[in-house]
Amino acid sequence: MKKIALGLSLITASLFASEYQIGLGLGQHNVSNSPIEDYKFLNLRVGKTLPKNHILRIEIEQGEKVINNQDHITRILLNVEHYFPQKDSKITPYAFVGLGAQSLQGDAQYPNNMVADLGVGAKYNIKNTWDLFAEARGLRDFGNNDNHYGFIAGVLFGFDAEKAEKKVIDSDKDGVADKNDKCLNTPAGVKVDINGCAIDSDNDGVADYQDKCANTPAGVKVDANGCAIDSDNDGVADYQDKCANTPAGVKVDANGCAIDSDNDGVADYQDKCANTPSGFKVDTTGCPLSYRLHITFANNSVVISASEMPKVEKFAEFLKANPAYKVEIQGYTDSKGSEKYNLSLSQKRAKAVYVALINLGVDANRLSYKGYGESNPIASNDTAEGRAQNRRIVAKLSH
Repeated sequence: MKKIALGLSLITASLFASEYQIGLGLGQHNVSNSPIEDYKFLNLRVGKTLPKNHILRIEIEQGEKVINNQDHITRILLNVEHYFPQKDSKITPYAFVGLGAQSLQGDAQYPNNMVADLGVGAKYNIKNTWDLFAEARGLRDFGNNDNHYGFIAGVLFGFDAEKAEKKVIDSDKDGVADKNDKCLNTPAGVKVDINGCAIDSDNDGVADYQDKCANTPAGVKVDANGCAIDSDNDGVADYQDKCANTPAGVKVDANGCAIDSDNDGVADYQDKCANTPSGFKVDTTGCPLSYRLHITFANNSVVISASEMPKVEKFAEFLKANPAYKVEIQGYTDSKGSEKYNLSLSQKRAKAVYVALINLGVDANRLSYKGYGESNPIASNDTAEGRAQNRRIVAKLSH
C-alpha cells in the first residue's frame, strides 16, 4: 500500500499542472458472499480533464470497521470518466470504469487484492466551478470473490477556474461557448455561425443584422450599412455607374449618367438651349450650330415639293421660338454635272428655302443664303447613296 500511495502522490502532483478537480464524498457499500459487513466510506478524488469529454480520476477510500467491528478497509482506484455535456443544462451525466487495489487493516485474515469498478453518475453545477455529484457503483474484488454495490454523493471543486469557465460559459448567449467563440459579445438574438460570428449572407463584410442592403453582388465595395458605395451620391452605386463623379444634385438615369432630355449630347445641367429639336448639331453648351434640312428636289428642280414643306415649317417654328439666332441657308449638290452648273443649282435651291422661311414668318434680317455646289461632300459621290447624302440643305446658325 505504501508503494501505491507513493505512486498516487506522483500522479496527483502531475494533475496540478493543468485543469483538474478535487472532490469529497460519502458512500455506502453493500457486500454479497463475503465476511465483510456492509459499510460506509469516505471518498477523496482528484480528476484531470482529458480531450473528448474524458476525466482521469484517482480516488482514495477509507471504510469504517467492516469485520468484528474493528478492521478498516482502504482502497485506491484509477477511473476514467466520460461525461455527456447537456446544452443549456446544469446537469451533466457521466459513466466511468477503472481498476484499483484494496487492503484491510486489522487482525482479520482478508487478503489484499486488485479490484475493478464501473458505474454511472451525474453532476449538478452549483455555481461557477462548484458541483454536486452522485453516482451508483459496482465493484468486484477478484481475489476474495466479493461484489460491492454502493452509492456515493459529494461535492467537487474545479481548479484553474478561468479555463473551467471557458469550457461551459457562453457570455453572449449565442449558442457558442466562449472558448470556441471568435466573435464575443454578439448582440442578443443575432444569428451566428459555428464560430459565434454574426451571419453575413452576401459576404460583404457587414453582418446581416446590420446590413441594410442584402444580397450585394460578390466583390462590390460596401459602406458600414452594407450598401454598395455611391461615390458621387447620385443614387446609382459605383459598380453600376457608367458616369462616375456626376456633380451633386444632377439628375441621372439608371446608368448614373446625367439626363439629356433632348438627346443632343449635352446633359441638361450643362445645356443652355433645352429642347433642341432632333437633327441639330450643337456646341458644348447644347446650343445649335447647324441643322441639316433633309429636303430633296426633283431632278434639276429648285421647287420645294409639298411633301418636303413640313420640314421647312418645323425649322421656321424653331427660328421664331429662338429669335437670338441668325441663319445662313447653305445649298450643296453631288458631283454629277459641271462645277459651274452645280454651283448655280445649289444657289437657287438655297434661295428657295430662304424665301419659304420668310413666307412662314421668319424675319428676313435674320436670314441669308448661299450655294456651295459640290464642295464639302459628306459622303462618297461614287455611289447613289453617297450622292443622295451630298445633295443637301444645311442651316448654319449663329448667335
